[in-house]
Amino acid sequence: MSAPLRFVYARRNIPHAHPIGLKTMRGQVSGIALVIGLAAVMASLFAIGLWPKWNALKVAQAEAGKDDLQVVAYVAAKRGSQKADIVLPASLYAMQETTIYARTNGYLKRWLVDIGDQVKAGQVLAEIEAPEVDRELDQAYASRAQVKANLDLARVTAERYGALLKEEAVSTQEVDEKFGIHEARKADYAAAEANLRRLGQMKSFQRVTAPFSGTIVARNVDVGSLIQAGSASSSGWLFKLAQTETIRAHVSVPQSSMRMIKPGMTVDLVVPELGEWVFPAKVMRSAGAFDSTTRTMVVEMHVPNKGGPLLPGMYAQARISLVNGEPNLQVPINALMIGGEGARVAVVDTGGVIHIKPVKLGRDFGKEVEILAGLADNDHVVNNPRDSLIEGTKVRATEMQAHGDKKEVPKPAAAPTEKPKS
Repeated sequence: MSAPLRFVYARRNIPHAHPIGLKTMRGQVSGIALVIGLAAVMASLFAIGLWPKWNALKVAQAEAGKDDLQVVAYVAAKRGSQKADIVLPASLYAMQETTIYARTNGYLKRWLVDIGDQVKAGQVLAEIEAPEVDRELDQAYASRAQVKANLDLARVTAERYGALLKEEAVSTQEVDEKFGIHEARKADYAAAEANLRRLGQMKSFQRVTAPFSGTIVARNVDVGSLIQAGSASSSGWLFKLAQTETIRAHVSVPQSSMRMIKPGMTVDLVVPELGEWVFPAKVMRSAGAFDSTTRTMVVEMHVPNKGGPLLPGMYAQARISLVNGEPNLQVPINALMIGGEGARVAVVDTGGVIHIKPVKLGRDFGKEVEILAGLADNDHVVNNPRDSLIEGTKVRATEMQAHGDKKEVPKPAAAPTEKPKS
């Protein structure tokens, strides 16, 4: 069979396309498109439902990361008040106080005042009996009389020889000798007068008088006691006299507060045993040097004591109002980190990173301490820092709530006392 005939045969055997087959193919294509559409809708719905969960998971992971950080509480560094009050112990002393000794030997004849008596300057306190001084005084009077007689004789003799010299009855040498004897007798008389005044002064010492006005605070002798002149014996004193119209108060002021105490300022002095009675004291002077042991300086104050409620030797409290023109920063005492490197504090920045700063300390107020250098205003200082806090540590910081800012928890309503009526 020739080739053309085979070709014709083949085309005759090809079946013709049927309309039903076309419809079937179109149906298949629509089904696939529907499946794809449903899949897309399901994927969209799945994505919409999954996104919140995924976002919540991310947030939870972030919070979990934060929880892994150390939590610290901080306070802002604030400057203290310009005015501050300090209370310091004070010791009271008399304005003047002295121990009275005898100036002559003898026996106590009588004493005229006792402890607690108010005396005036020059008032006689006691009398001493000294017979030896009396006899010496009598002898001095007799010696002066003898010397006076010799002086008169020498004077008359010198005058006579002076007259004879004009008549050339005596030599010049004899006249000079007589005038020399007269001058010597004049010197003897002056010595006798001086000795008499000395013994008279000794006689006056038999009357013991007050050197100034005040109060007799102690008496150490009785009638008949042997009196020794001078203060060689520590137990030989007669009286102790104190001037208490004005009281001196000595206060030991610490070095940190000394620059704010000025002469002339007023201080309130309180004695606990006298109740709430406040005595105004005036700052007069300071010692001018600090005690190397206590690092304090003694400040003297004067207190008017009219009527004598204050007594020497009392313990008192001085309330001093200090005014600081440039107050320093203050932080809680618990914020300090004390170690071999000195005083330091932990400061947290806005990014939650710890920075360790050395500081210079000032006054200690108990719960707070003054910072002289090393901090700036409003620095976030970590309170109660742990030893694990080092430079660069990442933390989660929360501000401490001040005691005054705490809100009171509302109290539950009280239960009704009356039963509801039915």
